[in-house]
Amino acid sequence: MRRILVDAVKCAGCRYCEMLCSFHHEGKFSPSLSRVTVIKEDRYGLDYPVLCHQCDPCPSVEACPTGALRRTELGVISLDEEACIGCGRCVEACPYDAVKLDKASRPLICDLCGGDPLCVKRCPTGALTFTEAEVEFEKPEEAFRAILRRWGIDA
Repeated sequence: MRRILVDAVKCAGCRYCEMLCSFHHEGKFSPSLSRVTVIKEDRYGLDYPVLCHQCDPCPSVEACPTGALRRTELGVISLDEEACIGCGRCVEACPYDAVKLDKASRPLICDLCGGDPLCVKRCPTGALTFTEAEVEFEKPEEAFRAILRRWGIDA
């Protein structure tokens, strides 16, 4: 399955991915409307873009009581806004904290831009790649600890 992978060492924390995503999907430059959330670890100057891993099976899809979240024929998670009741169960079910609700309680979840993710194409440092991957995904904290260990820092 094709997924977006993050190389935390390459992430400069520019948040370009957040801005591109919110503008592409909502027509506004707003991190709160982005399907990408950049987590910052100020103590060590590290950043990590958090987005949907397109899990299969997907806990957020399985938790949705109305079927508003589903996997398309292309394998991408999509939202049927009319079926969504804004309950937030998808947010609670995501093990990666990659789903959030907007002000109208509508889930914001990465849809891979229909198979051609803009954040990957425009990432200035190459921290994001769109590739076939059947790997275990790490959470930002795990990525930060691994980087610090490589740098010889105990955290």
